[in-house]
Amino acid sequence: MCLRPWHLVAVALLASPALASAAEPAKPLVLSATERTRIIEAVLVQVRARHHSPELGELAHRLLRARLKRGDYDAITDPERFAEVLTVHLEQAGQDEHFVVIHSAKPVPTNVPLPWEPAPAHIEAWRAEREAIHTRQARFDARGITRVERLEGNVGYLRISRFPDEKLARDATAAAMTLLSSTDALIVDLRGNGGGDSSLVAHYLAWLLPAPVRVRDTVWRGRETTSLHTPTEPLAGRYGDKEVYLLTDKDTFSSAELFAYDLQARKRARVIGEKTRGGANTGVVLPVDEHFLVGVPMGRTVHAVTRANWEGTGVTPDVAVPASEAVRTAYAAALDTLVKQATEPEQLAELQSARKSLDPPR
Repeated sequence: MCLRPWHLVAVALLASPALASAAEPAKPLVLSATERTRIIEAVLVQVRARHHSPELGELAHRLLRARLKRGDYDAITDPERFAEVLTVHLEQAGQDEHFVVIHSAKPVPTNVPLPWEPAPAHIEAWRAEREAIHTRQARFDARGITRVERLEGNVGYLRISRFPDEKLARDATAAAMTLLSSTDALIVDLRGNGGGDSSLVAHYLAWLLPAPVRVRDTVWRGRETTSLHTPTEPLAGRYGDKEVYLLTDKDTFSSAELFAYDLQARKRARVIGEKTRGGANTGVVLPVDEHFLVGVPMGRTVHAVTRANWEGTGVTPDVAVPASEAVRTAYAAALDTLVKQATEPEQLAELQSARKSLDPPR
């Protein structure tokens, strides 16, 4: 089974009050001190037991307990706000942005096993409901593929807003790759991409790399290490050794960062834009009661080439420019390279025309 870093868009969908049926009772408007304490205690049990680093898990446990004792949560009675504040405090204390606390207006089952463990029928039904939400979202946002275009000069442009479940996006991904396969250079825009299914990222990497590779290892707490490999057979052949540019910004996160980090580490692509957000590890989300869930980074990422990761540091671009200038910068670099390689007069004329259009008017 494929496990993906927890995608906050999917979390928001799961927890959205709009998904609760009209028959569900309205969410409680006020959290009592007893309820706040009970929820924090339940969250900390999971943090202590699941965090990939027992030391960081213990640190988060201690710091949140100190906040509770100090009265930092006494004025918070709204459950949504309570979840937001706990998320921020866990991220700070546990030094990982894959921490998340979610309030769900719709009741969720309790005593949920880990995703790779056997589950009773009612838990499987709940998981199926979640998958149905993921499927609807993937359909609404074109499987995460926002834009596919041939720019003047035969430069491909691919905008990916997120990475949905691999099995939901295979066909759309293959179609985008096929459309772009005959371009002479490629720009992949990951700005604002919050991550998703790393198995889908592996398909994109298989397309852009010359041969199958091991991408990363995930060192789990209480479970054997697992590895992510690119597929032996890419969905749409291989792109070859043509120039590739990846665009990033401060909101590029998680599996989108894996995409950029891997190709940068293998010197297969140039990263252009802003430093990314810095979330490398893999989170697992479990309910702590009928209305609150906690996501804990349970797996530590170790990249196959660097034997390190980008947690807390982000991916540093090769060419640092404001996010708003990233497309133009990458496009100009691609055209400059292709102009030097051009052998046909018509091709050269198109490239020069495209390059001239990027220059500011005099």
